[in-house]
Amino acid sequence: MSDTRKKLVEQTEGVLEKVYDDIAHPSAKSIGNTLSLLPRTIGVWLGKWEKWITNGEESIRLAAQIAAEKAKQIPEEKLTEPEPYVAIPVIQQLSYCYDSKELRELYANLLVSSMNIDIKYQVHPAYVEIIKQLTPDEARLLTCLANNTEEMYPIIDIVFQKNDRKEFQNICNNFTTVAIEKLISKKNICSYMDNLERLKLIEISSNVRISDEEIYDIIFKHSFYLNTVATLKQYDGLKLSARKKVFYLTEFGRSFIKCVV
Repeated sequence: MSDTRKKLVEQTEGVLEKVYDDIAHPSAKSIGNTLSLLPRTIGVWLGKWEKWITNGEESIRLAAQIAAEKAKQIPEEKLTEPEPYVAIPVIQQLSYCYDSKELRELYANLLVSSMNIDIKYQVHPAYVEIIKQLTPDEARLLTCLANNTEEMYPIIDIVFQKNDRKEFQNICNNFTTVAIEKLISKKNICSYMDNLERLKLIEISSNVRISDEEIYDIIFKHSFYLNTVATLKQYDGLKLSARKKVFYLTEFGRSFIKCVV
């Protein structure tokens, strides 16, 4: 590693440690003082927050290592100091995700992107807030989308119609099998899609469907869909169907993936 690169990496690690000292240690002192004043039974329940301080320091250290390794891949002339409005919120949030390597990786990627002259001004401060609102599973889902070249992906609503009524009612909204096997909580895929749409990372369109109908067959063969249909068929007078839709990354979502994922 050249002297210039080594200096910048060391500065980055130093900034991480310094900001965390300023943020966490007063909190640690305050928490310790507060716990000492509480009745023993209550103090035991709140004692886990002392563990948060310790694990938060470890999370900062691991993120610094990730950032240092990723910074090695950037040409030396492209390296620059990260903007405080990105770096400081990133460091603050790292202490909260000590138990998720997926989220820690996203924060480290964002920090390194803010050190790359070519893309640092594409790094939006809102990206920190978005990562705060992601689960580790949603981070896995976005990683799969980042590694996929498709422009549109299949997604469906499962709907039913009572024989004596004309209107359809939704049973399940926004079910897809895209990346589902990578998830820990597969049953939450619908809420994950809702959240990614809420964050404007994806858009779900009910007015468009993929012309190759066979692409939807993967969804119809999945156990979640089959089990849902089997359960509902037990009720007489219900007509089941699926509303075929598509979802795709928004421009904002593509930029987020470029800088963060």
